[in-house]
Amino acid sequence: MKREVIAFFDVDHTITRRATPLALVLELMRQGYIAWWYLLGIPVIFLLYRLFSLEMDFLFRYSLPRLKGISREKFEEIGKAAFEKHLRGRLYLGAIGEIETLRRNGIRVILATSSPFEAVYPLAQYCGLSADDVVASRFSYTDGRFDGKLVGVPVFSRYKRDIIKSFIERSGTDEHFCSFFTDSIHDLPLLELVGHPVAVNPDPRLRIVARRRGWTIKDY
Repeated sequence: MKREVIAFFDVDHTITRRATPLALVLELMRQGYIAWWYLLGIPVIFLLYRLFSLEMDFLFRYSLPRLKGISREKFEEIGKAAFEKHLRGRLYLGAIGEIETLRRNGIRVILATSSPFEAVYPLAQYCGLSADDVVASRFSYTDGRFDGKLVGVPVFSRYKRDIIKSFIERSGTDEHFCSFFTDSIHDLPLLELVGHPVAVNPDPRLRIVARRRGWTIKDY
């Protein structure tokens, strides 16, 4: 039996020029769900994340309780608006073309990101993918309203590796037949897992590692 070939793509700064959570926050602010001063702390948090090893768990613990009570339908609406206003015009065309080529060649494409599902799903639809093709952090809803928590753990670093490994096993394929495209050193555990690691628009630390190990490097 022929095994399924899967290409996993990180999203932020791999496919999108702007971080999807930031796009979601901007739209939440525009619609009055978050105060404008919340934006002041984002650059500091972003630098800590990019340059050091700030845990994604902290970011979610800091952010999510502020959004408690928003309905699932409203979050979906906000996610669509965030994509149209803040992301659609800021996509790497090289990444979009890569995804189209892979799909034409019969390779399944999966978006794998720590960003909330609601922020990423509109991008997946734009790429011709379904909800089943998205591995993302999931908001927890009680009676149709966000309860301020996640379902399980964020799809990040060591958690992300375990989640993707389980996804591959459930798909009946093998890591050797999979590729992973990412810009971030935080995804090193996943790059080491798959048979075909690809560093896309890599951050300085990932570029050094990719060159040293002879991995494919692409700049979109």
